[in-house]
Amino acid sequence: MTGGPPGDPGGEAPGEGVNGADAPWRQLVSSGHLEYDRVVFFSDAIFAIAITLLAFDFRVPAGTVSAARALRDAEPRLLGFVISFAVIGLFWLSHHWIFRHIDALDRPLMLINLLFLGTIAFLPYPTELMSVTSNQVPALVLYAAWVSLAGLVELAIWQYASRVPGLLTARIPAWVRRRFAVRILLVPVVFLLSIPVALTEPAVAPFTWLLAWVLGVVLRRVQPL
Repeated sequence: MTGGPPGDPGGEAPGEGVNGADAPWRQLVSSGHLEYDRVVFFSDAIFAIAITLLAFDFRVPAGTVSAARALRDAEPRLLGFVISFAVIGLFWLSHHWIFRHIDALDRPLMLINLLFLGTIAFLPYPTELMSVTSNQVPALVLYAAWVSLAGLVELAIWQYASRVPGLLTARIPAWVRRRFAVRILLVPVVFLLSIPVALTEPAVAPFTWLLAWVLGVVLRRVQPL
């Protein structure tokens, strides 16, 4: 991260960056410097908070005398927690892999990343709605649509970083970029395809989401990175 305009510590000097003409807007923040690290640490914090919020409402009701009954009553919430923990975990793993290979950030990329983090931060709400309504169709559709949106925005991070010169490390070949884009796309495609299932067979829809994990394992074996 090099010099920059007054009041923008760690920015870049005019004329440098992705495109000299766009320097006031598209300034590079290089890997290994404070401004870059702040983006990564902030991203990890959002993931951690979202996962924490998934378990925030777990309470043993006052006056509970039967642990078995309490567990039965908590089953929808437990299932929602497990599903969303796995989903957020998959998104975090992809996000971690992406930022391992990003050498610099510009403002548009930071904004796309912020939008993605917004989708992650909101995910506990559709999770809770799905749990308390016992997998009613509107809740399942909202959940699947929201996870799909999050996956598409994460794909936008990778696609943008892949196409703008100077953001990705130069050692990543084009075939790796394409394969990883397919892996990111896997989650939103599976969840989008589950929406028609949720409309016709709501009890089956959550099980179709397992395809994201199964197909991911298959892709890693067939097309290793």
